[in-house]
Amino acid sequence: MIASIEIQNFRNLKNLHIDSLSRVNLIIGKNNTGKTNFLESINFYSSQNEFLPEEKLVVDDLAPNLLTEDEILFSPNVKLISPHSGIQGFLRQHTFDIFSDFIREKAMNCLKIMDDRIIEVDFGTDNLKNPIVTFINGKNDALLRMGNGVHRILTILLALTTCENGIVLFDEIENGLHYSVHETLWDTIFDISERLNVQVFATTQSMDTIRAFGEIVNQNEKRALNGVLVKLENTDSIIESLIFDAEELKVITEHSIEVRR
Repeated sequence: MIASIEIQNFRNLKNLHIDSLSRVNLIIGKNNTGKTNFLESINFYSSQNEFLPEEKLVVDDLAPNLLTEDEILFSPNVKLISPHSGIQGFLRQHTFDIFSDFIREKAMNCLKIMDDRIIEVDFGTDNLKNPIVTFINGKNDALLRMGNGVHRILTILLALTTCENGIVLFDEIENGLHYSVHETLWDTIFDISERLNVQVFATTQSMDTIRAFGEIVNQNEKRALNGVLVKLENTDSIIESLIFDAEELKVITEHSIEVRR
């Protein structure tokens, strides 16, 4: 697991140091603070180096703007999920039978919050790329016909499930999701990342996402979960970071403190 990172000369990240990274890391900041560039720096590093998650990762390369797409071969241990990444990209390589019983239960928890008419999802249907959902009125439908929010949840779950012992990078993780599902989703992400040894980096501009993240990190009063909030700030074109640990997240959440400014 990457415990700290140093990024030199990657787009607008000229000299960024972030210490005390965690298993699950939520990145915030105003526009032009390098949130997406931060994710892409890890992804690019993995394309040019034999990627083994190390305690300290050092990215120092001007090359991403010089290479063609054919020269960038991304590591299977690192996945970058953009705000508009589609489920079909995963389904060209995988089917839903990759979901364990544990993952299916977590998926159901999220899907039922999104649509309380759902009583069952058959992930083991004959068409493993399009599970069948059963509604409370007894009607059935293809799960993938249910809209972008469902696609986003399934994309997140497939990314985590197929990246055991690796790293998943979610840009604007909240995209397409109603605020009511955020806490359950974060609970799911923490559980899966712990079980499969996946390190997660996600960006957001949503206060609902930040609050839900803080709630889940501190849901156990005796033991906070392994997550931190990282704020990127642009001061005179220099990008710097602030780290908020579990105790600080608890204060932010309880007092609804606006940390995005």
